[in-house]
Amino acid sequence: MEKLNNIPHKFLFYVGFFIVLIFLSLSYWQFTSFQDDKITLNEFKNNNISSSISISDLYSNNNQNVFEFNKVVIKNSKNFTKISDWYLRSRVNNGQNGFHLITLYKESNNDKYLLVNNGWVPLDKNVNKTFPKEEILFVGRLMKYDQQTFGQDDISNSEYLFRIDKDFIESETNVILPNYYLTLTEACGGGVECINLEEPYDAPHLSYALQWLFFASCLIIVILRKNRII
Repeated sequence: MEKLNNIPHKFLFYVGFFIVLIFLSLSYWQFTSFQDDKITLNEFKNNNISSSISISDLYSNNNQNVFEFNKVVIKNSKNFTKISDWYLRSRVNNGQNGFHLITLYKESNNDKYLLVNNGWVPLDKNVNKTFPKEEILFVGRLMKYDQQTFGQDDISNSEYLFRIDKDFIESETNVILPNYYLTLTEACGGGVECINLEEPYDAPHLSYALQWLFFASCLIIVILRKNRII
């Protein structure tokens, strides 16, 4: 402790190591994201047999075929009517920026709803004006809703979303959503490209993790050498 009190660059030592902790946290976050992507991809590959379920199954969550990543076919898809659309921001497809088209459907003659990720659309498309109307099939993967993240709050009455947040969409629409939403994998509609969940965009999480770890290591060396500890 006495040696720490006598170091020549106290400010660099304490502030520098605080920044090092931030770099290490960022590295850990990117590494866990890399691991999550690998786990998700394995789940997709292990569940490739389609299960036929009803919208009631999604609400009850008691059916053995209702779980995350399961490939399903929603029964009676022709009985659904579209309620509203949103664009999910900053989605990449084959190296191009765009959006995911999120649509809320209502099943006829009851108060049950289905939230669907239709797929990718380019930045310059307007779903209400330029997409040809084609029948879609409710065939895809069941997905858990996203969680709120710091600094990206969805805006009320906007046509854009940062994430598929169940609580936010329910508050916007005054409906009760089922326990999972559906990401389409077949017949996603005119002008909409289905998302390739089996071979998704490979985000460079591992590279970023190594990058932040390198920055932390370099800063540690600078701090210790400046303070004549090494």
